[in-house]
Amino acid sequence: MTERDRVDLGRVRTPSGFFLPVSAPAEPFVAAPPADDHYRHHFTYRGSAESIRQAAVDLIRSARRKIFLASFRIGDRQIIDALVEAVHRLRGGVYVVTSWNESTLRRGLAELDDLDGDDVAVQKKQFDSLTRRGIALRGHEQCHAKFLVVDDERALVGSANLETSALADRPERAATGESGVVLTDPAEVGRLARFFTRLWFAGCTWEVTPGTEYALRQRVPVDAPVTVASSTGPHGVVWTDGTEHGILHTLHDVIGRARHELLLATFGLVGVRERPEMLLDPLRRAMREHGVDVRLLVRARNNIPDHRRDTAALAEAGVRIHADAYTHAKAVIADGRHGALFSANLDASHGLYDGVEVGVRLDHRPVLTEARRYLLHAMAHADRRFEPQPTGRTLDAGLRAAWQTRWRGGGRLTVTASDADWRTLVEAVESGPVLWTDDGVLRLHAADRVFTLAGPARRLSVTRADEPALDRMDRWYGQFRSEGTASTRRGICPATLVRA
Repeated sequence: MTERDRVDLGRVRTPSGFFLPVSAPAEPFVAAPPADDHYRHHFTYRGSAESIRQAAVDLIRSARRKIFLASFRIGDRQIIDALVEAVHRLRGGVYVVTSWNESTLRRGLAELDDLDGDDVAVQKKQFDSLTRRGIALRGHEQCHAKFLVVDDERALVGSANLETSALADRPERAATGESGVVLTDPAEVGRLARFFTRLWFAGCTWEVTPGTEYALRQRVPVDAPVTVASSTGPHGVVWTDGTEHGILHTLHDVIGRARHELLLATFGLVGVRERPEMLLDPLRRAMREHGVDVRLLVRARNNIPDHRRDTAALAEAGVRIHADAYTHAKAVIADGRHGALFSANLDASHGLYDGVEVGVRLDHRPVLTEARRYLLHAMAHADRRFEPQPTGRTLDAGLRAAWQTRWRGGGRLTVTASDADWRTLVEAVESGPVLWTDDGVLRLHAADRVFTLAGPARRLSVTRADEPALDRMDRWYGQFRSEGTASTRRGICPATLVRA
C-alpha cells in the first residue's frame, strides 16, 4: 500500500473559519460603585445582577410626565407591567417607537438568532397588550435604536432590547451580554428627547391608535416640531439617521486616537470585506502606525457565512477575536480614555451608514472605565474561539452544531474504488469540508462531488453534487431537523479512507 492509497480526511482543512466551543470559567460580572455624577454603566451578563432591567424599571416608575421608548422588541413582563402602570398613572404620556411592519418584524426576529422561541405572533400579542392599555405606538422601519427617556431628565441608552432574553437569565437559557448607560446630563438627555420627537413625527410610517387592538395603519410623516443638532463634543449622545453618521464618525475618531489598546464589541459583522474603509482600513492603520493591540468581542454565529468570513478578515488583519455565544454588546474603547457604547452593529448595510441607531460617547468620563472593565471581563470569559481554517477532525469533535452527528464510523474506512473514481476523490478532498450523510447508505460530500459507499465492500461511485460541500453545510444551519432530515444523520467525516 502506498500513500496514494490512503487519505486522512481528518487532516483536510476547510477554507472557511468557524466558531468552536471552549471551556470558559463561569464568573459573574460585579459592578463597581458609581463614580460619575451624570453617566452610570449598566449591563446584562450571565449569572450576574439584572442591571439594565432594574435601571429601565426604575426609570419608568420614576416618570412624572412622559416616557419616550425606542426598542425593536418589548417582551419582558417587568417592563410591560411598569409601562402599563405608568400609562395609568400619567393618564397617557407613554410613547413607543419600534421597528416594524409585519415583514420587518418577521425579518428582524429571524436575524436575532437568540433561540428564545419568540415569533411574530408572540410579539404582536405584546404590542396588542400595550396599545389596548393606552400606550401610543408608532413604527419606524429603519429604527434599530434602543433607548428610554423619562421626563426629558433621565435616559437609558445601550444595546439591549427590552425583552427578557436581553435582561435576565432563564432556566433554559442564559441572558445575552448587553452594555448601556443611564445618563442625567440635562443637555444630552434633552437632545435625545428631541431626537425621539423627530423620529415620532418625521420618521414613523405606521401607527396604532392608543386604546385599540393591535391594528397597523399607515401614516404620512410630517415635519417635526423640534430641531436637534448632532454632537460635536467628547461626550454625549450620537446617532445614525439618514445622512447623519455620528456613530460611524465616532468609531473612526476613537480608532484614530488609540495608541496602545483598542476594544471593539459587536453582535453582527456585515460588509467588513466589501467596505474596508468602514473598519479594516482604520484598524490596519492603527496597528501599523502605532502597534495598537486590537481585540474584538463578537457573537459566535456559525449560521451566517458572511459573518464568519468578515471575522476571518479581521483575524487575518491582526485583530484578536473573542467570540461568545451570548454577547450582544456594541462598543469601541481606546486606551480606556476615549470610547462609546451604542446600538449599532459593525454593519455597512444597516447601522453605520443607514438606519436609525443611538449611542453615547464617553471620552474621559469615569463611566468609561467601568464599560472597559465589562468588555475585558466578557472577553476573558468568552465561551467560543474562532478557528480560521479548521481541520475535519477539529470540526467533527468541536463544532457541536444542532444539525450535526458525531462520526461513529471508526478511524479507518476501507473502500473499493476504480482508479478514476479514487483520483476524483483525492482531488475533491484537497479542501474541506468533507461531509457525510447516512440515510441507510453512507455518502461523502466533497467539493462538487458526492461519493456513495455501497454495500459491505463500500464500493465507491461518484456523482456530481447539486451544490458545493461548503454551501451544503451552510444550508444545514438553516434547516430544522423536521425538514426531511429526521432519518438522515449527517456531520463532518474525520476518517482515514484506505483503498482496498
